[in-house]
Amino acid sequence: MAVLHRKEEKIAIVLSKLPEEYTDKEFVEMFIKLYSKEWGKIKANYLKHSQDKLEGAVIVMPKPEIYLKNILTVYLDQQK
Repeated sequence: MAVLHRKEEKIAIVLSKLPEEYTDKEFVEMFIKLYSKEWGKIKANYLKHSQDKLEGAVIVMPKPEIYLKNILTVYLDQQK
């Protein structure tokens, strides 16, 4: 199950609100500003994964900020 639905559309909207030269931090901040509910879902999903893990197991989902940076990277690679 996808954590973030219609992510390409949301990423495009976030990018349209940012200057041409932006940082990953600015991207994450703008995403949170525009999509606070989705941000909450991402964080909740991460917490669920981290709490449900067996001792010594690796958490499969990256931290929320890294998750957003990863989907941005995938989106930008697909745009090339």
